[in-house]
Amino acid sequence: MQIPGYRLKSEIGRGGMANVYLAVQESFDRPVAIKVMNPALAADPTFGKRFIREAKLMAQLSHPHIVPVFDIGAHGNLHYMAMEHIAGGTLKQRLKDGIDEADIERIIMEVAAALDHAGEQDIIHRDVKPDNIMFRADGSAVLMDFGIARPIQGDEAMTQMGTIVGTPKYMSPEQHRGKGVDARADLYSLGVVLFEMLAGRPPYTGEDAMSIGIKHISEPIPLLPGEKRRWQPLVKKLMAKDPEQRFQRGNEVIAALKALSSAAAAVAAGTAPAPAPVKFVDGNTTQIKLESRMRTKDLKEKAGLMSSIYVFDIYVMADDFNQFQGHFEKISEELFNWGKERGKKCGKVKLKATVHPWIAGRVKEYVRNIRKADTHEFLKRIPIEVNLVGADGKPIEQYRIDPDAA
Repeated sequence: MQIPGYRLKSEIGRGGMANVYLAVQESFDRPVAIKVMNPALAADPTFGKRFIREAKLMAQLSHPHIVPVFDIGAHGNLHYMAMEHIAGGTLKQRLKDGIDEADIERIIMEVAAALDHAGEQDIIHRDVKPDNIMFRADGSAVLMDFGIARPIQGDEAMTQMGTIVGTPKYMSPEQHRGKGVDARADLYSLGVVLFEMLAGRPPYTGEDAMSIGIKHISEPIPLLPGEKRRWQPLVKKLMAKDPEQRFQRGNEVIAALKALSSAAAAVAAGTAPAPAPVKFVDGNTTQIKLESRMRTKDLKEKAGLMSSIYVFDIYVMADDFNQFQGHFEKISEELFNWGKERGKKCGKVKLKATVHPWIAGRVKEYVRNIRKADTHEFLKRIPIEVNLVGADGKPIEQYRIDPDAA
């Protein structure tokens, strides 16, 4: 294979649409990565348009953490673009050995800065994942492969071709639904990457794209390991199911990371102030305030050496849904541990929640979703009794979820 002006040395990457080669750009005598579209695709002008579109999009983005494009062209039936050669490997490769928290913080900040810049240009990447984050020799992170990116307002035919394109393990709920997306979908994917960096595994897995998509759409965000729990609020906001509840820009992620780092440093130095008691005031239809509160108990319902049955009793108060979500993460963890400890002696779960009526439906949805989670499989074989009470003490709803039929 020959491309005028370049001396190809070796293949360094292979994909369905294009291969990547290490080459020397002869005019500058510098190493470059040259991406060459598969010649078999050149017969279809759609693929050529897509390849050129990727190059033009990348050329619009001038940022230290986005790979720069040096050149684009065609020679015979070969479409190509020349980029900076990033020699430090991918985040996917680094995940195998584990990454310390200082590097995690730096990498997420750098990619968030890249996404903020792309968002300012109204460009969505749509495939943020460890394979597409690479490292220069100095260790700085670089966002790669805008092959399925598109402008928010773009050519309709190209949009249709790529509507549900992405990698299921990292796609946002709206991508899995095939809905319109904006830059906040990339921030969700960054949250998935962050979870994997901290936990050593992606938050949701499954046998196929559909099963993974259902989990992204409906399952609660998994809990991080105990020693990484300080990161949970950041992950929760990045991976909010509703884009309106997420960070809206990459710069907001950076600010949150700096605050998290400062708080951790203060705790380590012993200078962190005591947290003030939290009160939540509703601004909609009532002035009743609810203190944040949660209590769980393991109760023996049926005594006996061999036949003891236990009930997990939960009481929670929450003034708004965000507060309930915070409690629910702890409830989810304690239920998981209870199921492991009691095994077949788990007899029933009782949940009483004092909440404002307008979040009662979402509380019910969370209870239903936790029964579907792979990590809480045991909940499908025991009854769950739910008692929802309003902030004024009046009953909202009582119901029972019976075990699934065998």
